[in-house]
Amino acid sequence: MKKEDLTEEQYTKILEEFINSLTKNGLKATTMDGVASSLQMSKRTLYELFGSKEEMFREAHQYFNKKLATNLASIFDSSSNIMEAIIKCFLLIRDVMSRVNVDFIRDMEEYAIKGSLISENHRRQNYQNFYDILEKGVREGYFRNDVNLNIQCRMFAIQMETLKRGEGLFPDDISLLEIYDNVIMGFLRAISSTKGLNELEKYLPSHATLSNHFEINNEN
Repeated sequence: MKKEDLTEEQYTKILEEFINSLTKNGLKATTMDGVASSLQMSKRTLYELFGSKEEMFREAHQYFNKKLATNLASIFDSSSNIMEAIIKCFLLIRDVMSRVNVDFIRDMEEYAIKGSLISENHRRQNYQNFYDILEKGVREGYFRNDVNLNIQCRMFAIQMETLKRGEGLFPDDISLLEIYDNVIMGFLRAISSTKGLNELEKYLPSHATLSNHFEINNEN
């Protein structure tokens, strides 16, 4: 069987199942046997379609990132302002993190780097996109114009990298998501203008974290 023989729905189902296995078991524990069994197809057919576990990971990685990028773009298109969009994007990423173990996040990145799926140009473009979003927030008055966005962006990126690699260093009474919440809220409150803080309060009162965002919305 060749990929051309698959419908888009069939192809997507295979990649989704592979990603589901990755999120539950991590990359090393995910096997072609296991994925084939869950899809009720032979391992031989899976190898005919992808050739190797590495090739399947490559395509799943591209699919995962494309789907995430599409969802993030949709949030910006449907949001009424930049602060709302950024909060919803951070919440979407948080939701993804809540459903996977840190090994999945680390494996995805490390394997992607090893397989040249993430280039330095790609990293620079992601950084520039994030910088441009914050700069737009400054122009719209939601973020302060007296902060160094370059330093803030780089510090934020370092903190996110630390989260991916440092869960084993966290105390037992502090979870990865709790640290993520505090990093995000600290970052937003540090760069927000009075207008931005007022907008932030609409979604997340000063006593709140991302973790009880939905509870707050339900109360409203």
